[in-house]
Amino acid sequence: MGGNILTAIQAIVEKSSLEIVENPQGDIQNRANQMGAAFEDFVKNAFAGCLDQDIRSIKKAYSRTFSYLGNSTNPPDAMLINSDAIEIKKIKTLGTSQLQLNSSYPKNKLRSGNPKICNACRTCEKWEEKDMLYVVGQVDEKELHNIFFVYGDLYCDSHDIYENVENVIKAGLESLDEVELAETNELGRINKVDHLGISDLRVRGMWLIKTPFQHFEYLTDEIVNYKFKLVALIPEDKYNDFENIDEFEEFCKENGVSISNEEIEDPQNPANLINSKLITYYY
Repeated sequence: MGGNILTAIQAIVEKSSLEIVENPQGDIQNRANQMGAAFEDFVKNAFAGCLDQDIRSIKKAYSRTFSYLGNSTNPPDAMLINSDAIEIKKIKTLGTSQLQLNSSYPKNKLRSGNPKICNACRTCEKWEEKDMLYVVGQVDEKELHNIFFVYGDLYCDSHDIYENVENVIKAGLESLDEVELAETNELGRINKVDHLGISDLRVRGMWLIKTPFQHFEYLTDEIVNYKFKLVALIPEDKYNDFENIDEFEEFCKENGVSISNEEIEDPQNPANLINSKLITYYY
């Protein structure tokens, strides 16, 4: 069986040091991006079960675990073989109110027909739709203090809600007179803006979403004065489909990891509640 959110949680709980190590070959002038990449590697290693291993072992573990590993311009950051798509984000403080998703709107699912994903992602395995899993970490002074796993079904609205907004903007641009529009995957591109015809305008989206630490703060607000805290929120039907539940729950009993039942507002209709599993660990 390949890695999943339960094996990733277990790997992180078992890890004695939560220092996030930067890539020594990285650009020291862009330290924020380097630390973001280092946290992304940490999360991938947790899913692949290769934390603290050498580079050869990591490459082999990745090959067994992931069908796709992303790049800086196309979502997602990783896809588990025959399982979830993963989006990984780093913040510096819990006071950060929003995550920057750039031009990619929030997703409850990832679809193979999404124009924002690259062909390598689309063809890495036979798939049409994957559950979207967001992993957000708060890293300060190279140490991971908080990490939150949440599935898009509990966090994001349906695709059409976001796409309708983009379509309205695109339609507005297309209705403008005396501008030359070009084909683009962005919101719009206007060519030859000036008299010489040498300036173009790219209209790009910057999607933001409230961090899960803030949106779901009420679930763990009684946990204070800790050095490290892990929170995971999984729809109950998704949780029950994992093959390693028994092993994971035994591990939780032995290591002080709490599993409780919660009812979470359905992002597509808050009048409905989704039965979910809340997993917490802190020290």
